[in-house]
Amino acid sequence: MKRRSCYELEVNSDRSENVRYSYTDIPIGFFNGHHSRYPNGSVPAHWHEDIELFVPNEGEVMYNINGKIVKVSPGEGLLINSRRIHSSFTEDLRDCYYNLLIFHPVVLCVSKEMEQNAVQPIVGSSFDYVLLQKGTAWHENILRWFAMIRERHIDKHLPTSFAPMEFSIYKENHDYSEKSAVVGLVNLIWSELSGNIAADEKKHAECSQLTSMKAMIAYIDKHYAEKITLEDIATAGFVSKRTCGNLFERFMFISPMKYLNEYRLKHSIELLKNTDMTITEIALACGFSGASYFAEAFRRDSGKSPSEYRADFSET
Repeated sequence: MKRRSCYELEVNSDRSENVRYSYTDIPIGFFNGHHSRYPNGSVPAHWHEDIELFVPNEGEVMYNINGKIVKVSPGEGLLINSRRIHSSFTEDLRDCYYNLLIFHPVVLCVSKEMEQNAVQPIVGSSFDYVLLQKGTAWHENILRWFAMIRERHIDKHLPTSFAPMEFSIYKENHDYSEKSAVVGLVNLIWSELSGNIAADEKKHAECSQLTSMKAMIAYIDKHYAEKITLEDIATAGFVSKRTCGNLFERFMFISPMKYLNEYRLKHSIELLKNTDMTITEIALACGFSGASYFAEAFRRDSGKSPSEYRADFSET
């Protein structure tokens, strides 16, 4: 059994997550977490092929899923479909402790018929998420199966004195009975979902707006060190400048140029921490026109100058 003290979100240039699982041979993961691990208590926008099931234990979370906002409270759960752009945050920087289950659709595809009739019709549909609440029988069933996975993955393995903020169990490959039970519970969760999603929600392919959004984000990641205009970003997503702005506001709650500026600042922080580059060199490497503008933007964002930030980091 291997423990991971914290689960760090790793994303690629198109904001897809490098998902890590709890088993070496089955794409299923179960984790504890808390929002205060992330800057400003916010999990940044990302997406993955996996289905995600989030259940808060303490504190409320606001999720943004494909531009739709939903509040998740203790006693509830949120199931998010595959390939949906999502982020989350807490109000007033309050913390939230939660459990998170992720599983790849391949776990559900025990046969070609199952894949074609019970998995792909939902994964490839316009269905984005369901807020699981008490009082709805099939919602309660999903939360019950989730609790059973938690018991197998977390509860019975934790010493009473062990209380990290995040925790992951990696089972040995020979523990087939344990893995079979977890796979079975995941399939029960999916059977409840597939049996209760209206047929008319299973007809649509992935929204073209998401394809444009992912392309524009990937473009920024590749070219952030260069001079980029709004038109450049829009062209990367094959949309107009107006549509580009609307998409960023919908999915990211931020304008394209502000997203670009924050992206540059994020990379500048890494260079301040991990290199001996001068402030001017960092400014130019991150796409800022000069050191003075970089310093002004950095102070506006963090309350410190780049030099002050580097000095404070060196002292820790």
